[in-house]
Amino acid sequence: MTGQRRFLILLLGIVLAVSAAGCNNKTPEEKSYDFLEELASIEKGYEEQHEPLQKLEAEDNDIYAQIIELGMKEMEQITSLADDAIKGIEKRKELMNQEKESIDQSREKFNEFDDLIDELSDKEAQKEASELQKIMQTRYEAYDELYELYLDSLAEEKKLYELFKNEKATRDQFEAQIESVNKAYTALTVANKQYNEQTENFNKKKISFYNLAGIEVES
Repeated sequence: MTGQRRFLILLLGIVLAVSAAGCNNKTPEEKSYDFLEELASIEKGYEEQHEPLQKLEAEDNDIYAQIIELGMKEMEQITSLADDAIKGIEKRKELMNQEKESIDQSREKFNEFDDLIDELSDKEAQKEASELQKIMQTRYEAYDELYELYLDSLAEEKKLYELFKNEKATRDQFEAQIESVNKAYTALTVANKQYNEQTENFNKKKISFYNLAGIEVES
C-alpha cells in the first residue's frame, strides 16, 4: 500500500511538471489570450448582478405606480409600500457594491497586462494590445461614473419614498424631489450608454487583437 501511494505521488509530480512545462511553453500571444479570458471570467460576478437588479427595478416601478394610484388619503398603505420600496433600494445598493467588487478585481488584474504587451513579438499586435489597454482604462473610468450616479439616483429615490411617508409633505416638495430623481436618472442613462459603448469597443478591439496575434476564436 505504501509503495502504491508513493507511485501515485510520483505520478502526480510528473503530471504537474508536464503541466507547468506546458504553461511555460506558451507564446506571449497565447498568454495574452488566457489573460483576457481570465479577465472576462472575473467579471462574471458583475454580470450575475444584472438580472436581480432589473427585477428589483421592475418591482420599484410597480410600487411607485401603486402609490400614485392610491393618492395621499391611504397613508397606511402608502407608508407600507414606501417601506417596501426603501428595502428594495437597499438591496439594489448591495448588488451594486457586489458588482463594483468584480469590476475592481478586474481592474487590479488588468494592471498585469503591461508585461504581456512588452512580450509580444508582432509590432502590429503590440500596438493593438496597447490600444486595447487604453479602451479598457476608459471603460473602468466610465464604470466608476456609472456606479456613483447609480448610488446618487438611489439616494434621490429614497428621499422621494421618505416624502411619501410624510403626511405634511407639500406639493412643492414632491415636485422638487421628483425633478431631482428625474435629473439623477437622466445623468445615469447617459453614463450607462457611455459604459456600454466602451464595453462594445473593448470587445471589438479584443477580437481585432486576437486576429492580429494569430489566435483563432469564435466571434
